[in-house]
Amino acid sequence: AIFCGSIYGHTENAAEIVANRLAERGVRNIALYDVAQTDLSQLVGEAFRCSHLVLAAPTYNAGVFVTMENLLHDLTAHTLKNRRVAYIENGSWAPTSARGMQKLLEPLKWEQAADTVTLRSALRQGQQEELERMAMQLADSVNA
Repeated sequence: AIFCGSIYGHTENAAEIVANRLAERGVRNIALYDVAQTDLSQLVGEAFRCSHLVLAAPTYNAGVFVTMENLLHDLTAHTLKNRRVAYIENGSWAPTSARGMQKLLEPLKWEQAADTVTLRSALRQGQQEELERMAMQLADSVNA
């Protein structure tokens, strides 16, 4: 599952690219959710269903986008274990959301399945390749 929070659509665009590249690599049953528009109970249910999660969020007030933060608090409260995770962070001047998401999830001891991708607002030249590498790493982990 890919859980995405996006303010101007740039983070969502990156998440959609990863979803498409995962599908191209044969990963099935990929679900992409907007954490600001999807009921929290549905997101938690998906997190229980899936072995691998991509968390994509902008930095908001030097922290994690609030709807993503709420989801992560809920997942931690449910003590959801044994997941593999990848992070996409976005921030114009100081992207820190990946570090914030990792800190919130620290009690769960999830394994990172792919390198973190950092965006500075919109996707820049060369970052498409970073997203493709993330998808390759995730696909390899899912299919292992």
